[in-house]
Amino acid sequence: MFENFFKVTVRSLLKSKLFVFINIVGLGLALACCIVAFLNYEFATTFDKQHTNYDELYQVSVRIDQNGSQVPFGFAPMPLGTVIKSEIPSIERASRFERAGVTIKRDNNVFNRTMAFVDQDFMEMFTFPMLYGSAESYHELSTVLISDRAAIALFGRENAVGETIELVLTGKPNILLTVGGVFEEPGLKSTLQFQLVADFENFYRNFNVKKDDWSQFTDGLFIQSKDPAIVETAPALLQKYAAVQAEVKKDLPASGFWVQTMDEIAFNGRDLNGTNLGNEALHPAHILVPNIMAVLILLLACFNFTNTAIAMSNRRLKEIGIRKTVGGSRAQLVIQFLGENLVLCFLALLLGLLFSLWLVPKYSDMWPNMDVYLSLRNNPGMIIFLISSLVLTALLAGGYPAIFVSRFRPVAILRGNLKVGSSSILSKVLLGFQMLISVMALVFGFAFVQNSNFQEGLDLGYDREGILMVPLNNSNEAERFRAAVQTNPLIQESALTNGHVGWSSYQRPVKTEGNEGQVTILDIGLNYMETMGLKVVDGRSFTSENQETDKQSGIVINQKMASRFGWEEPIGQQITMNDSLRYTVVGMVKDFYTFGLWAPIEPMILRLRDDKDLSMLITKVDPKKAGATMDYLESTWSEVIKDRPARVYSHEINVLGEARDVNKNIVTMFLFLALIAVVLSAIGLFTLVSINIQSRTKEIGIRKVLGASIARITTLINKPFLIIVGIASVLGGAVSVYFAGMLMGSIWTYHVTPGLISALIPILTIQLIALLSISGKVIKTAKRNPVESLRYE
Repeated sequence: MFENFFKVTVRSLLKSKLFVFINIVGLGLALACCIVAFLNYEFATTFDKQHTNYDELYQVSVRIDQNGSQVPFGFAPMPLGTVIKSEIPSIERASRFERAGVTIKRDNNVFNRTMAFVDQDFMEMFTFPMLYGSAESYHELSTVLISDRAAIALFGRENAVGETIELVLTGKPNILLTVGGVFEEPGLKSTLQFQLVADFENFYRNFNVKKDDWSQFTDGLFIQSKDPAIVETAPALLQKYAAVQAEVKKDLPASGFWVQTMDEIAFNGRDLNGTNLGNEALHPAHILVPNIMAVLILLLACFNFTNTAIAMSNRRLKEIGIRKTVGGSRAQLVIQFLGENLVLCFLALLLGLLFSLWLVPKYSDMWPNMDVYLSLRNNPGMIIFLISSLVLTALLAGGYPAIFVSRFRPVAILRGNLKVGSSSILSKVLLGFQMLISVMALVFGFAFVQNSNFQEGLDLGYDREGILMVPLNNSNEAERFRAAVQTNPLIQESALTNGHVGWSSYQRPVKTEGNEGQVTILDIGLNYMETMGLKVVDGRSFTSENQETDKQSGIVINQKMASRFGWEEPIGQQITMNDSLRYTVVGMVKDFYTFGLWAPIEPMILRLRDDKDLSMLITKVDPKKAGATMDYLESTWSEVIKDRPARVYSHEINVLGEARDVNKNIVTMFLFLALIAVVLSAIGLFTLVSINIQSRTKEIGIRKVLGASIARITTLINKPFLIIVGIASVLGGAVSVYFAGMLMGSIWTYHVTPGLISALIPILTIQLIALLSISGKVIKTAKRNPVESLRYE
């Protein structure tokens, strides 16, 4: 019996090779998109789950009182880590995590790496597999753990246990550290990112921090407990330490503490101030959108399959009638057709896996914070997904056609009274959904192209091009380096600073008469505003003539600050910071996008700082010569600062690059999905029209004999399909414009608003594609000799 089923399946498929090929390719492309979406989702939902104690790990952080609001931050007072275990009995382990950029030296080679300073419980709490040596060895202050990648970079091999590295310190003699162990470097699915591990005591020693200084914060304070209620109970037990911290940290006074679980940490990071753990999980939109688009593409391919299967059933009516007449049951027919569909879907799945071998790496390379790859080995989730996709697709694409075809009565079939095809209501509805999905994909792609062009051309309020940044360790280094490079004609402007737009700033509460609020502070040096091209719209900038006075009491604000405090005449207005420092507004600059287009423009204060507080050099150069200038700055670095690798950054790449890459990747993703959707829809439409023409061949011949023109016949065949495309286009355009705006709003604060043009151009495009995909076939049929048409069948 199974042999007969198999033979019938092969024969029926070979009779319709073109349509079988179309269905397999369409489903293969759709399943490849689903595989990418699954890997994307799996990456996000398994974030940090490599830790054995994942369900027992929590982070304790501080809430800061900001004008009466209890704002959650991501850090914690540093001394809290030494007392937390004694205050909360249910805590089994606790460790602080301080992430610092360090310079390490091996012979004459120097490297910039990230070192994690942690307490003794850290490696027992978190799972970072040891490859060589002992995880506990870092408890010795002269010993360090390094990652496998760092070991290869330093020593050319992974097993570096017993080797010595030199930690370069500023203003102190370098210290030697022995490698006690090599661990597997955290992958991109880890919130905590570092290459070296040292005992927290080394942080105190190397960075001159006092152990009992409650004004100091640590990047993270983690605890391990089997009691899930600790999320609620711990803040109350620690409340007394909030007053201790608030007493010594007037500008950032703690009002309390809060606790979050491990599965919340990676997703909350982007919304919190003071986070420096190293990595964040994917943006919710980055998780949701690929899933939605993959499902829509799969539905589109399945609708295409269903429509074709129903329309092609005309060719098998006699087979069905004869099999029913000789005793074949409906269940046997359903199994036969479902089996054929399963074979097609299996072939499509194999093709989808082949497509994925190219598509998955391309998708992974688009996102610097993602590393996904296609592997069936040791990935049962992927195997279950593939099997589920196979069965679901077979049922979704072929279930209805199998039931539809098997219900025909043999008497009607054998008498020739029964005809089915592409004119059924279901076929039209499915075609409408196909076109709706295609229009939605096109509108999303076009809207995000509009948004990308809008954001690229938007005036950010400062000169974004030709800005180079050189962070140094202290003001002496910064001044020496500036003196060495400022005479070079490549450098048009230069300034020393502490803060920088989009790079480093902080927030503080300020008060005026009858008003108070939280503002962003940017600590700068002379000529910073001129170098960055900030536009003074009222008052003046900081000048050398007023330097001493400005450092003591002068500030420059942005327009948002004046608006926030209701100042129509901002020059001369006074504010109080930290309840003791009084400043007078001497100038106002045009609003600028401090953090790009992600976050809203906030009230901002620019403060002129003393030269000893400035450790970053900002230069303005000709954008066309930025590469040559970077090479010059790096070569000069090696002459001025001999014990550390050069750190020269481009504002365009290192500050704005992430936003540009995200924008580019989103546009690429939507355009790719739109291309697949349109191609599948065009193929589906072409298939339905072709089958429709086959079923109406004699009708067309008779119409020609009776005098119908080619234009009349073409219109007659095209009209119902174009009406369906038109209705789907209008509905799809309206829906997608609304949702495209919602999606942009979830990603950016400032974005283009999709409108009529966003929908109109894609609608006209899909209409044109639909017309082109069917007109050739229709016109060829209309021109056919009616004698041939009347002899058909």
